[in-house]
This record gives sequence, C-alpha cells and structure tokens, in this order.
Amino acid sequence: MTLLEAAKNIQTGKTSSLELVNRALAINESRVDLNVFAFLAADQARETAEILDQETKACISQGRLHGVPITVKDLFNVAAMPTKAGTNAVLPLEFQTVQTNSSAVARLRDAGAVILGKTNMHEIALGVTGENPITRDVKNALDPSLQAGGSSSGSAVSVAAGIGFASLGSDTGGSIRIPASFNGVVGFKPSFGVVSLTGALHLSMTCDHAGPITQNVSDAHAVLEVLAAREFPIQNLENPKNLSFGVPRVWLEGRLGLEVRRDFETFLEQLRAAGATVIDLNPVDLELASSSYTPIVRAEAAFVHRQALKTGGRGFSEGVLPPLQAGSSITASEYLEAREMRRQVRSGLELALNACDALIVPAAPLPAPKRGTTHVTLESGTATHRNAFLELTAPFSLIGLPTLSMPFTKIDGLPVGLQIVGARGSDAHVLEIGLMLEKFLKGLQ
Repeated sequence: MTLLEAAKNIQTGKTSSLELVNRALAINESRVDLNVFAFLAADQARETAEILDQETKACISQGRLHGVPITVKDLFNVAAMPTKAGTNAVLPLEFQTVQTNSSAVARLRDAGAVILGKTNMHEIALGVTGENPITRDVKNALDPSLQAGGSSSGSAVSVAAGIGFASLGSDTGGSIRIPASFNGVVGFKPSFGVVSLTGALHLSMTCDHAGPITQNVSDAHAVLEVLAAREFPIQNLENPKNLSFGVPRVWLEGRLGLEVRRDFETFLEQLRAAGATVIDLNPVDLELASSSYTPIVRAEAAFVHRQALKTGGRGFSEGVLPPLQAGSSITASEYLEAREMRRQVRSGLELALNACDALIVPAAPLPAPKRGTTHVTLESGTATHRNAFLELTAPFSLIGLPTLSMPFTKIDGLPVGLQIVGARGSDAHVLEIGLMLEKFLKGLQ
C-alpha cells in the first residue's frame, strides 16, 4: 500500500488510521534490530489515530494525509518529543526543551499525518553511512549487514521496511538521496528554501534542505506539496520522447563503480532507443564542487555548535568532533574563497541545465557497502567512503538544485538510485520526469 492508497482507504473506510498505526508498530517490533527510532511515540500515535478515525466517521478530514502514519528525522523539533540529533553533545538552546513543532512538522500535522516517532540519524547529520557509536548503527532494510546510508538513515529504512508511509528527512550533501539509494526508495531534495527549516537543527545554512522520503514518486509529490504548502502542478509525460537529458560525462569519469557504470550506460541507451535525446555536457568548474562544499559545511557546522565546542566538544563522537574542530579553524578568507568557488559551480551548472530538461547521474557509485566500510573501489581505484559517495550528490545541494533519487537498477540484488537534477525552481518538472521514468523502468522489467 502506498501513501496515497493509504489516505484513500482511510477516507473510504476500507481501513482505519489506528489499523495502519498498529501495523507499522508491529513491523517495527519485528524488525527492532534495524534501530529505526530515536524516540518511538507509540501511545501518542495510537491516541492521535483514534481521534482522526472518529473524525473520519463524522466526515471530517484534517487534510491530505489524514490518518497516515509517518516518521520524522531526529533533527526536526516535534512537540513533546526530544531532539537529540544522534549526539550526546549539548545542542543549541531551542532544541533542549521542545515545546513546539518545526514548521515542516506543523504542516504535516495540519494535513492530518500521524507521527510515529523520530528516526535515528548519523550524528548531527555530519556523515553518509548511518553508523553512529552513540545511538548505534541504523541497519539497511534489505540486509542488516549493510549500511543504511546517511544522514537520514532511519527515515529511509522506516519507509523501506514499511514502518510508516513516508518520512521527513534533510539533505545537506546527499543525506536524503544516499540512504534512499541504499534502501531502494525515493528521496526528493527540493530547490533550496522550498521547505522551511525553521525549528530544524542546521548543519549548514547554505546547503541544508528538507524533503520527503517515500515509496514512489507520486507519494513524494504529494508530501512535498504538504511540506511546501503549495501546489506543484505536473503533466503526465507518457514516455521519454522529446525530452533531453544531459550527462556530465567528463566529470563522471572514474567516479562510478564498474557495475553501476555498466548499468547506467545501458539505461542511457534505452532512453535513446525510446526517443529521448541524451547529450554529453561538461559543466564548467563542476570539479570545484567538493573543494567548495567541505569548508562551507564545516565552518557553518562549527558555528551552529559553537557553544558545545567552547566547552571542548564534550558529547561528540570521535568521528564527528575532528571535522567540527577543523571547521572552527577555517579563516574568513578561506570561507569566502569557498563561497566564490561555489558561485563558479553554480554558473556552470545553470548554463548546462539551459541545454537540457534535466541532468541524470547515478545517486551512488555502488550499492550499499558493508557496515564499517571506510574505503571502496571505483573505476579509478580505491577511494575513501566519504569522497566516493558525496562526490555524486553534494554539488546539487551545494547549489540548491531540485534533485530526485529513484531506484533504477539492482546489482547483486541491491538497489542503486538515479538522480534527476533540474534547474532551480523546476521542482514540478523534475517530479514529472521522475514519474515518467518510474513507469518507463517498470516497462523494461
């Protein structure tokens, strides 16, 4: 059952919100080893579901998500639920005693969603593995020996495992898209600023985005409209014909695993055979993205957590404290230089996107690695885990472009996502392309 099907079934009386909440809680209990929840609000969810079911019987609807159980990443404030962000460090004051909902959560609740609880994450969102020595690792929904991806680890796993129909995640350098790829679900990072981050713990004010993780693109579209409090009208694209896709081929050289390269090239040929135009593009200065991203994110993260760092950084893990401390040492000149490189990357990507409907690149160079992996093997040789995965996703959050990650292939039974990247503000077009490609890929099976 998809999110939209669940909402319809509640409205028509085929099921109830309480039945769906109890089903989600039962799945979580049977798969507690996945370590999805930082805070499970089972009693509160059941009470809310019962109230919403009474309203349904009275022909009263709170909104589009009336009675639908969902989860929320543990860096968004949810009233009466603690915000820990996966750390033992002291967070900024507004996250210490949570009495109000973050803006995004308020919109979900106004639409009638039932919040099951808050999901575990990579500590303070500074990482892409989902491994956390403080809260313990979130495990991949398909194979618990594998990484869940991060930093929206529990969010992606909850959706993939059937614990709720959607999750609210955040994405600074790939934190929605990487776990979506690892767990075989859909993740959408909208254009910068489309979804409010008021009441959410920042990692980087420049790169942070909020967005949905769902089972399919239609559900992502529906949840986005709730989160953004506006419509994103989309057309029904029947096939790839008359669409043009740009591939940053030079930039991709050496950045993929051999199997992902093979399947991506096959997919491009299938698009061409279906009538799409696939063109090689070389966005100017795209290679500067990683050099720009790291100092901006680390400097801004150090600023967000400056009070905790002033006391020595107590409570941060050994993996997170050093990059935060490095961020504190970045000079104003280095930060401004990184901002200038970001401007150059933005100019190059904007020019490239003028030549096509969307860029397409894999969301990950490999399927989910084993937990504990620090290095992986790419076409170009051995690379650090961080560099291998962030290289493909960070440029598009650095610039604030709408980017959809959706499953496009399986390697040894494990999913890998495809990114569809549009010009800033073209969120609706990215989603309609995603809907079309979802149908197209099913037709290839």
